[in-house]
Amino acid sequence: MKNNTIWTTLAAGLLLLTAGFLLPSKASNTSSQLAQQPNCKSPQTTLDQNVCSSQEFQAADKKLNQVYQQLQPKLNSKQKQRLIVAQRSWLKFRDETCDYESGHFEGGSVAPSIYGYCRARVTKERVKDLERYLEQASL
Repeated sequence: MKNNTIWTTLAAGLLLLTAGFLLPSKASNTSSQLAQQPNCKSPQTTLDQNVCSSQEFQAADKKLNQVYQQLQPKLNSKQKQRLIVAQRSWLKFRDETCDYESGHFEGGSVAPSIYGYCRARVTKERVKDLERYLEQASL
């Protein structure tokens, strides 16, 4: 019985010691994250392209949501409902369009970045549409 307790204690201690070596410290994690930020003006690797396309899409999506939220209160209930339906249809269009574009590279390492850049581009186009609607609603 005493041997089991000793072995259990040793195993637990070894596990904690191993975990401490495997987990990076916060300081080294932050510096490695900074070192890994790609130059999105000229991404050099597939990983960089994937990261950059994701960042570009996230920025465009954030802008889209901001403009959409600005537009909503300026519309009457019927127009709000139409906008909701249109936006849902547009989301489906965007995703299917980008599935098509990236489908040419299906199975390849470049497919995710093609998909991400497509979603960013199409979203930026939709932002322009919504900005135009906002301008019209403000007249």
